[in-house]
Amino acid sequence: MRTSIGMTAVILSFFITSPSLVSAALFGVNAIINGDAEAGTGSSTGFSVETIPGWTTVGNFTAIQYAAGGGFPIASSPGPASRGANFFGGGPNNANSRASQIIDLLSLSTPIDLGTVTYDLSAYLGGFDTQADNAVLSVSFRNLSNTPLGGATLGPVTVDDRGEETGLFLRSTSGGIPVGTRNALVNLEMTRLQGTYNDGYADNLSLVLSNTDAPPVPAPSTFLLLGSGLAGLIRWQYRKKQIE
Repeated sequence: MRTSIGMTAVILSFFITSPSLVSAALFGVNAIINGDAEAGTGSSTGFSVETIPGWTTVGNFTAIQYAAGGGFPIASSPGPASRGANFFGGGPNNANSRASQIIDLLSLSTPIDLGTVTYDLSAYLGGFDTQADNAVLSVSFRNLSNTPLGGATLGPVTVDDRGEETGLFLRSTSGGIPVGTRNALVNLEMTRLQGTYNDGYADNLSLVLSNTDAPPVPAPSTFLLLGSGLAGLIRWQYRKKQIE
């Protein structure tokens, strides 16, 4: 009976920890941490520089509440339908600010090097009224030495694009991740061209990876059925041993 139970455990362990299943779990979700500025506290006035979890910031880059008022985007301004409480802003008294983060893709090396991994990059970007301040989102796909192999850029959304209206507007692009990629550097850059406040705005940043050659991922119910079947096998082996 020990042999049967041991073999059952090995089979179950394989299905639960198979590398292909672990990798598959990383696809189809937003790889950007705190891409919606909801983690942490947004500035209630727009003039305080807040700490933003998940991001390394330069300059007076900050997160701002949609309830801040004072000319900033509000809940009814053009922007994402599901926008939460906060958005990213360039911040007070600086011409350039940015936030960045590095996404580790080492665990996806095998499918990436097969050339089957694609990305969808999207963001809501915008600015203030008739001013030309803007936001640009970029992603650089890099190898183990952090040498860029390719990338993509969204924005800027110009004054004309916005119709001289304060708000955020959807931009998106997609493509293939270069063979040899091991991490992705995400940069959100805010540029002030007029006034004293850096009115580059952004929200709902998203980078979703897909494997175009991946087998279907078993549904959770599949694992439940597998577990039930294996449990039945163990009980049958136990009864059989008692009879013998």
